[in-house]
Amino acid sequence: LSGHTAKGLCGALRPFSETLWAHKEGLVSLTDTVSERIRAHKDGLLRSSSDLVGIITETLSREQSNAEVLIVNVSALLFERQRVLADSLRNSLTLKLKIFIIFFLIFGAHGYVNSEATDISLLFLVISIAAYYVHRVSTAASPPVLFYKQSEWMSNLLELCPSLLLPYKPTLLWGWNGHIQTIMLGKIGRSINPALPLVRRSVTLEDGATVYYDTFEPPFKQVTATVIVAPGIANTSEKLYIKTFVRRCLVAGYRCVVLNHLGALRDYPLTSPRIFGYGHTAEIAAIVDICHKKYNTPKIIVGFSMGGNIVAKYLCEAPERQKMFAGGVTICQGYDINRSSAYLLSWERLARLYNWAITNGALKSTINRNAKYLYGRTKMYDQSEVAAASCLQDLDNCVMTKMYKFKNKEEMYADWSCARFLDNINIPIMMLNAVDDPIIAPVCSDVPIRIACQYEKVLHVQTQCGGHLGFYEGGWLIPNGFSWIDRTLVEYIEGVLTLSKHYDVFAEGGESEVDV
Repeated sequence: LSGHTAKGLCGALRPFSETLWAHKEGLVSLTDTVSERIRAHKDGLLRSSSDLVGIITETLSREQSNAEVLIVNVSALLFERQRVLADSLRNSLTLKLKIFIIFFLIFGAHGYVNSEATDISLLFLVISIAAYYVHRVSTAASPPVLFYKQSEWMSNLLELCPSLLLPYKPTLLWGWNGHIQTIMLGKIGRSINPALPLVRRSVTLEDGATVYYDTFEPPFKQVTATVIVAPGIANTSEKLYIKTFVRRCLVAGYRCVVLNHLGALRDYPLTSPRIFGYGHTAEIAAIVDICHKKYNTPKIIVGFSMGGNIVAKYLCEAPERQKMFAGGVTICQGYDINRSSAYLLSWERLARLYNWAITNGALKSTINRNAKYLYGRTKMYDQSEVAAASCLQDLDNCVMTKMYKFKNKEEMYADWSCARFLDNINIPIMMLNAVDDPIIAPVCSDVPIRIACQYEKVLHVQTQCGGHLGFYEGGWLIPNGFSWIDRTLVEYIEGVLTLSKHYDVFAEGGESEVDV
């Protein structure tokens, strides 16, 4: 069978073979012609292939970049939708529990009002009060919400920061309320006042301004890092929230250098016709330069509230500055001053009331304390306009824009906001805010969320409560001496130093500071 099949195939192929053999010369000639033409045009073909590969590569790169941006935006949107859904669910459960509490409270009080006090009505009163506090504790004690781009580095960092993964438990009776936490910080500070030995020094800037800063050294430990601190608006190292944080740093073996904002110290008059600015970085730049020259240790920079905006802007407006730091932290800052200004003029979460309090308690007191220099040596400011100002925006119009030579407050706010520089970040940084902070505009949360989802060493932390710089924790009525951020920030600093293994190169040069 195989033999017959083979003979049949040979018979079928013989005519085809004879035809090819008859035209062999023509086929060879055609092959040679094609080969010659390919050789003649090989350079053009190679260039076309190279151009085509380049076009394909460029297109793929561009589309990859667009895809990455789209993924970041979608991730931020999903995080925001997840938060909104969680808030809606929590509000629904809260409403049901509130109705339950009110029903029991009314039913229990009804017996007393009608002189029908019974054990049942008393029981209803006790149950309603207990349910109220159970509700408050359950909603207040929750882990922070973390926004970040997934990476091995961030996973390792979070393992070193357990406070960011565990519930933050505010003081039981009042810590769940952002207004109370904010007012407590402003009026009382912390429940302890640690005694800290310091050395106060000064440095004079090019415009004649004298900047005072305080250095705190660990008394019994070798210094392993230097932490540079910028306090909140019109604040100094004398504020209790700064002192408790410094105390925790000293225990961990970190030297602390704290900037005292220009004009904020009571017994140190101005030497130039200006006070601090919301985003003016000349003072913090001078302190950092001195520390970089003097201390050959890893450096972390930390900013609270207005100081957080200054720190972030300082790091990102000139990215080469980041080489001096292992990492940074900002707490309760507003990111976009123009949007924050609009919020502070509204009555949402009593923002306008806080605006008035900051204007009269921080800004006006600083200006009036330095009135002899500001009003006596310059005619730029109208003292009657300052006295009549009822909000920060009024003061900015009549004082700050003239002091820093801006056309209007909107231009000044745009120039001083860190939001437009944050895309330049390339070192580890944690940006922490409380959802119930009545001073910071909720709409500004889109800025840190976007940055955290886009850069792998950026972490944005949102706690459900804490107010503005409060973050009290522990106890029923009297909180712990150290706050949640005191403990959490030191954990983060330790984690960053452990992972980064960052050491500054010692820069030779004389010190430009003067002991005070």
